[in-house]
Amino acid sequence: MATRAKRPATKKKNAMSRTLGTVMAERSLTLVGQGDSLARIRVGKPRKDRATGDYFCPFILVGVGEEKVRQAWGIDSMQALQNALQAIRIELAPHADNLRWEGGQEGWLGFSQTIPDLFGPKFTRHLEELVERETDRFARTLEAANKPIKRPVGRNRGTK
Repeated sequence: MATRAKRPATKKKNAMSRTLGTVMAERSLTLVGQGDSLARIRVGKPRKDRATGDYFCPFILVGVGEEKVRQAWGIDSMQALQNALQAIRIELAPHADNLRWEGGQEGWLGFSQTIPDLFGPKFTRHLEELVERETDRFARTLEAANKPIKRPVGRNRGTK
């Protein structure tokens, strides 16, 4: 029966030295006041860490702050990806006034805060309901402000 050779401990990769790997998503942001300069956010494909069994999702911000590959971790690849998007939002926040996303309004870079799920499903549902209620209230306010004025049909002014 064949045995598997173990890799020497000296050749194990440090978690922080991992590369970006396959880029699965990218966003370009314009640097305000710097001509056509772009900042790029690249997100690598989540990968499983053999040592822990957890997943990490590498990402890099090029042109904003320190350019190094960072990782966000999760118990599965989806959680690692979600955590990477939140980490990007946090990393970009101090630079938001100097960046513009083509698809966004001023000051918004398209990385929304997610609803925390640290305290279990009951509390998460409560927060989701609050967000939905406020979103509906805001949408109704916009609709009311943009409704066309209805004029009576069939009656001419000045006639009896």
